[in-house]
Amino acid sequence: MSGTNHPTGTGSGHSGQDPKALIATLERHFAGLRDLEHASSILSWDQEVMMPPGGAPARAQALATLTSVAIEKACDGELEQVAAHLGRIADELAPRDRRRVELARRKLAEVRAVPRALAVEFALAKSEALEAWRIARENSDFRSFAPSLARNLDLAKQIAEAKSGDADPYDAAIDTYEPGGTAAQFDPLLEELEDVTRELLGVVRQASPSQDSDHLSGDFPTDAQRKVVADVVRAMGIDPARSRLDDSTHPFCGGTGPGDVRMTGRYDAQDLRSGLFGAIHEAGHGLYEQGLDPELARSVLGGAVSMAIHESQSRLWENLIARSLPFWTHWTAHIAGHFPTALKGASPEQLWRSVNRVQPSLIRIEADELTYNLHIILRYRIERELFAGSLSVDDLPERWNTEMQASLGITPRNDAEGCLQDIHWAMGAFGYFPTYSIGNLYAAQFLEAARLDLQDLDTEIARGQMGGLSEWLAKQIHSQDRLFTADQLVQRVTQKPLSVDAFRRYATDKVQRLTN
Repeated sequence: MSGTNHPTGTGSGHSGQDPKALIATLERHFAGLRDLEHASSILSWDQEVMMPPGGAPARAQALATLTSVAIEKACDGELEQVAAHLGRIADELAPRDRRRVELARRKLAEVRAVPRALAVEFALAKSEALEAWRIARENSDFRSFAPSLARNLDLAKQIAEAKSGDADPYDAAIDTYEPGGTAAQFDPLLEELEDVTRELLGVVRQASPSQDSDHLSGDFPTDAQRKVVADVVRAMGIDPARSRLDDSTHPFCGGTGPGDVRMTGRYDAQDLRSGLFGAIHEAGHGLYEQGLDPELARSVLGGAVSMAIHESQSRLWENLIARSLPFWTHWTAHIAGHFPTALKGASPEQLWRSVNRVQPSLIRIEADELTYNLHIILRYRIERELFAGSLSVDDLPERWNTEMQASLGITPRNDAEGCLQDIHWAMGAFGYFPTYSIGNLYAAQFLEAARLDLQDLDTEIARGQMGGLSEWLAKQIHSQDRLFTADQLVQRVTQKPLSVDAFRRYATDKVQRLTN
């Protein structure tokens, strides 16, 4: 493919130029690409939050057109020549500029590997599938969504095959969200995590009579929930002047970088957990986005390094902080003030035990910390079967239900509780699911490192003071943008490579305290 603004060439016409000038040219081109990404992000957010259903066809076309324009811009002849020359002299560049060139060449190689018509068709299909999924989920009717899912899967596989060369196409799907990640890397981590999870579930089941009753099911008006959520996410460090929190069918965090973060949630008037923990999860993503370096917002270096690192931030806040006893030591009185009847007389420890009840559930985003990982592993394995062709789309509901029964001991009553509950495949996001559990591992490892620097962390959390942790995460992780790979970042922050060890220590300690 080639662009239309400049001739494409393979010569060294830029060989005599100052490397700094070439880096500036590279960044100028990528600033335009980032602007197009931002426009697509806002259109996608609007589709989920505010767009009337009748706008879906036009929105799909608009997103497809933006995809085509971005591809054309990435295939600009001058950009190709500059990136190629900088690649040849990479050893002469400063480390920061070498990383710029590495990221730029990676992006351009990905764009050029996929035929433009295929990429545009996928953009159109994803947008159309979102509307089909929303209707199918509302009606609990998988069959009506199956054609859209089959189309998304086929296009995603074609794109992965175009990118992968001789490698496993599913690795190319993973790489979209976790650069450099592979199934071979994830498999042993997830297998070990599953073993740890099942071992601890056995401990919990043996001690189940000691678990407290549920204090968070009852009458929780959604307007009051929204007020509670706003107070909590603000205390976490979310800046209202640079963010929004709206409602959507499936919670998510989007936007355009540190100055414009778009978070969404959903609420259950009979259960406080769904709205509260969903919002805290998305606010963890939001803090990452707000903590990015604003000077890099339009740079090739700008943005989160990977989705597993991104998920580590949301999972850290949702679980390691918001499900901790210090958190409830402070927030119990405040939250009970909004729900004086439902939470009358509830103590911090009672609510702490309630939010940490271990009980298999049908819905992933409402699962407890332990069984959550079983949800992810189930989706990961099913997704690989879909990609490999050993599982057909038509057989997905039956396979899903069988695996839910085998893994968690429960069977969905309908499609909405089963294979229609998640938005990811409707978005074309194949390869995303494992980043949640890998994010859990990063989260535990990061928090262990934070505790070495923040000796009074639990005391501060118990006082409602979460700014110290927010600042630490921003300095160590968020503000680094994409200067390092995920592997390099975790090594820099924790002095160790990623492993299951920190999560095992954290989860074992919590289970011991809950069952004593």
